[in-house]
Amino acid sequence: MNELKLHVDDLFKKYKDHRDIAELKEEILGNLEAKVSHLVAEGEDEKSAVAKAKSSITNIDDLIDSNIPIKINQFIYKSYQIVFLYFIVAWIITIPFTIVGIGIIVNFMLLLVVFVLFVINLFLRKTLNPERNGRLNIVSFIRIKKVIWLLWFLFIFIILGCITAILFGSNIWFARPIHLEGPYQFGVLVARYALPFISIIIPLIFTTWGKIIPQFEVGEQHE
Repeated sequence: MNELKLHVDDLFKKYKDHRDIAELKEEILGNLEAKVSHLVAEGEDEKSAVAKAKSSITNIDDLIDSNIPIKINQFIYKSYQIVFLYFIVAWIITIPFTIVGIGIIVNFMLLLVVFVLFVINLFLRKTLNPERNGRLNIVSFIRIKKVIWLLWFLFIFIILGCITAILFGSNIWFARPIHLEGPYQFGVLVARYALPFISIIIPLIFTTWGKIIPQFEVGEQHE
């Protein structure tokens, strides 16, 4: 029955960090094992019975209570702090990229964003009621996170293609060799290609938000 357990684990892999899941997993696994035993008792060979049991349930989204109760304001404030931290890190990382014109602009814009986020942080600290509860649709959140990652990969693919076309389009078209005149030009080239990857903070923020959700679920005790 190990194959059934692996199947159930795969069904629940995106919900593994959320409470009340273990009980539902055990229930579904028990139902599948009972189904296999029933099919085998009727003369089905075990391999075929396991395959039929697995095919009988391929998605458990409808079985999950996707709206989970959480301390919503505490989650919002913690999420905001995560955004603040990521933008500070992004600003620091872009400092070396000021060797190129666009790097100066990006670094300055990130500094402005950090300043605005700091002001908002002071406001939220004074106004948010930490005891207010709410509900979060975890299924929708997971879907949004996947879309954000997909859009980021698409953005990187397009932007790197555009950079290559702008810098080396004529060389590629006319099959001319590419020459770099010294380490400075090489550094500028690396900066132009590396700078777009700063945008990875956006999907990373969503991923980190997903990881902290269990800390704020109502009814659990956390250190």
